[in-house]
Amino acid sequence: MAVVLLFFIGIISFEYKVIGLAEPLISLPTEWKPFFDILLWPLIILLVSDLVIKYRKVNDPKKFVKKYWIDIVMLVLIPIFSAFKFLKIGVSLVKKLKTLKMGTKVIHKTRKSLKK
Repeated sequence: MAVVLLFFIGIISFEYKVIGLAEPLISLPTEWKPFFDILLWPLIILLVSDLVIKYRKVNDPKKFVKKYWIDIVMLVLIPIFSAFKFLKIGVSLVKKLKTLKMGTKVIHKTRKSLKK
């Protein structure tokens, strides 16, 4: 739970715009951002291994989902929140590429009109 809590602290500190906040709820130094970016992978590995152990203990899919549904939801939500972060980067990149494309079209049309 501590690792999950750290992950969500990183989300509300560094990726606050992705979840619709105007400013971070917790202000952390920017030097800590790489730590929170890497934290996702050990967290997923821990949650998956925990669920595997719990499933082997129960050995019944219906009882497993009924008993450990919150763990399953947590495992599903963490990559979704991370996807929002990557989507933000992707949207920014697409906007920059569109601006570059428009700029090259303007340059091309300007050169073409100057040649006439």
